Amino acid sequence: MTNLKNIDALILAGGKSSRMNFSHKVLLQYKDKSFLENLEEIFSNFNKKYLSLNSSQDIWNNSFIRIDDEYSDIGPISGLYNGLSKCESPYLFVTPCDVPNLTKEFIEYLTTFISSDYDAFIVKDKSGFIHPLMGIYNKSALNKIKTAIDSKDYKVLNLVKNLNVKYIDLKYTNFDDSMILKNINTPEDYSDLITPSKNKTKFFAISGIKNSGKTTLITKLLKKFKEEGYKVGTIKHDGHDFQMDNLNSDTDKHVKAGAHGTVIFSKSKFMFLEQTSEQDLDFYLQLFKNYDFILLEGFKGSEYPKLEIVRSGISTETVSNRNNLKFLVSDLKNIQNNDKLKVLDLNDIDAIFKEIKKSYQP
Repeated sequence: MTNLKNIDALILAGGKSSRMNFSHKVLLQYKDKSFLENLEEIFSNFNKKYLSLNSSQDIWNNSFIRIDDEYSDIGPISGLYNGLSKCESPYLFVTPCDVPNLTKEFIEYLTTFISSDYDAFIVKDKSGFIHPLMGIYNKSALNKIKTAIDSKDYKVLNLVKNLNVKYIDLKYTNFDDSMILKNINTPEDYSDLITPSKNKTKFFAISGIKNSGKTTLITKLLKKFKEEGYKVGTIKHDGHDFQMDNLNSDTDKHVKAGAHGTVIFSKSKFMFLEQTSEQDLDFYLQLFKNYDFILLEGFKGSEYPKLEIVRSGISTETVSNRNNLKFLVSDLKNIQNNDKLKVLDLNDIDAIFKEIKKSYQP
């Protein structure tokens, strides 16, 4: 690993922060310190530390050497060029100012990839997204950065395509990239950082015995969620070994021939299938962490908030785990073992939809 004393560091903080209502993100407070003070502590072992700003920003810190953008209104490529021009070390670690969960451990890991063979060492997160402003740049990249600016091609992603880059793929690490690489771009992001929403994604189970109409109810509810602008997903457990698609499809042939995992994608969607042992439900819920609601089909024995369908000709009493059973849905006038739960009409989708949302109101 390259000693940090032989590397300089640069914080890119010269943006207008229009999505943050033009507040200086580098001065936002987190854990009793500003973002800048947090980075100051993390960067303590670097040779020299630079802070890239625009000329209108009245921000000073004695631990950092201030660099004003030489080029105005061209984005972070200006700060990258100025920092690499000014730095004394052959390598410059670069980060945006709005990543408050960055750690020394993560930075030290990135430095293990340094060699003179590359112009840059750029982070690629576990989803494959490239983060060109999180990595280490070699002085050898300077001329190509200047060429890009002179050509008025200010996109850093375009720049890295013209560099000899070593991509550091976090897919093979234990780092939580969703935390470390999380940018605080909006007041909502900042609010969630200060007071995290522990249950940002809401889970609700549509329960009932076999043939009670769970799938039908879910399809009707999905239309309501979509009409209201919610991003909603579904999870269903299949007790049998389901087939991804018909037996004659190419993807199914790949799986049957021994592929451990396979992806099929088009312009509008993709599907990923992997051969693996069954996981706990919580594992699958993480796949939908950016959704508003997840409707679980079944799971009558779970602890998740749920409703139960009791339908004539199929059942006359509830069978679900009573813990977090919020209400019942039925076409019966009387349900044998119900004495206190609200019962909604099976066909009143608006009322059912409102009751699900009400379950999450304080």
